[in-house]
This record gives sequence, structure tokens and C-alpha cells, in this order.
Amino acid sequence: FASRCTDEDELMRAVYNLAVAAWGVLLAGTVAQAGDFRGQRPVAVYDAPYYNWTGFYAGAFAGGAHGLWTIDFYRNNNHGHAEEGADGVAFGLYGGYNYQFANRFVVGAEVDLGKSTASQSNDIFDNDSSYAKYGMFGSVRARVGYAFDRLLVFGTLGVGIANLTNNIQKGRNAGEQVVWEDQVKAGLTTGVGVEYAFTNNWVGRGEYVYTDYGNVTLFNRDGNRADFKNELHLLRVGASYRF
Repeated sequence: FASRCTDEDELMRAVYNLAVAAWGVLLAGTVAQAGDFRGQRPVAVYDAPYYNWTGFYAGAFAGGAHGLWTIDFYRNNNHGHAEEGADGVAFGLYGGYNYQFANRFVVGAEVDLGKSTASQSNDIFDNDSSYAKYGMFGSVRARVGYAFDRLLVFGTLGVGIANLTNNIQKGRNAGEQVVWEDQVKAGLTTGVGVEYAFTNNWVGRGEYVYTDYGNVTLFNRDGNRADFKNELHLLRVGASYRF
């Protein structure tokens, strides 16, 4: 009996020692893990701010120019009508200022100055020849757009001016000639476009601009009348730097 009690006591002590050791190991792991958490710095999580379009900018553009030259010529009670296209390239500079509201709407003002090589020379009205040229041009425009972070979609409206030449020559008879050379004409300019900010300073652009320079009525020496109408379509790309 005494032997059995001794064996049971030893078994109980062994179980007790094992439980104490296991509890010690568990407690040590918990303390170490808590220490690891205390050593880590909290990481702040937040949404990145949207790109802000407010500020001044300046850039250069290049693209295609398509002029539409319309003429009505009245001679000896006869009427002739012709429409001719004048194609070329256009290039120049532009600059302006944008202001972005909290609701991501963007308003601004812009000026541009460029040169076009668009011209046409054709035979019209049987043996008459015509010549039209669109030279230097520029505009002052307001812009309104909406920003999708770094992408800006906009429309523009303003006043454009251009150096224009319109000429009709009836054979070699100077009396039949109607000439309107190197004249400056103003008209309504409108357009749409998109811009994308590749970096915080460099912005790319694609844009379509249309200008109607209105009508001009001229008379030659023989009293014949010519009604000119000039329109210019620009499809251009550009790059600007934001200050």
C-alpha cells in the first residue's frame, strides 16, 4: 500500500510539473508576441488626393488645318457658286490659366497664336481661277471642363482672328479680278478637347477647334459682286508645362 501511494504521488508531481512547464511556455510566447506588436509602428491608410488643375500653363501645338472657302460670284446677271477646300498644317503656341472647384469642375481662359499653311487654287466658273490662303491666326477663349483626376474633358468658346487672302481672276482681264489679300478677319471660335497630366507639370492635349470668320462682300471694276465666306477647322495635339 505504501508503495502504491508513493507511485501515485510521483505521478501527480510529474503531471503537475508538466502542466507548469507548458503554462510557462505559453505565457512566454504571449509576452513575446505582445512585445512584437508594441515594437511595430501603426501604418496610416488614406486615399490619395486628386490631381488639381489650378494654375498657369504654357505649351505648343501642331496638327492639321482644313479651310472651307465659299464664293458666290454675280456677273452680268449670272450667279456662280463654288465651295473649295484649303488643306495644310498648323502649328503655334498657347497658354492660359485654370481654376478647379471642389466639385472637380474646371474653368479657365486661354490664348493661342499660330500659323497655317492651308491654301487652295482652283479653276471655277468656267475660265475663272480662285486662290485662298489662311495664314497667321489666333484666339482668346474661355474654357469649361470636368476633371476625372488626371484626365480633363473640356469645351471652349471665344473669338478668333486670322490673316486671310481671297482672290478671283477672270482670265487676263484685270476688270474681272476680285482681290482681297492679307486682310485680318475676326469670328466665333468653338471647340472640344481632352487633356491628360502625365506628371504634375507636363500635360498632353488633343483638341478640335472650329472658327467661322464670317462673310465678306467685294465688287470689282466692272461692278461684279463676290461674296466670300471663310471657315477654318483645326485638329491638333499639344503639350504644356504647368507652373
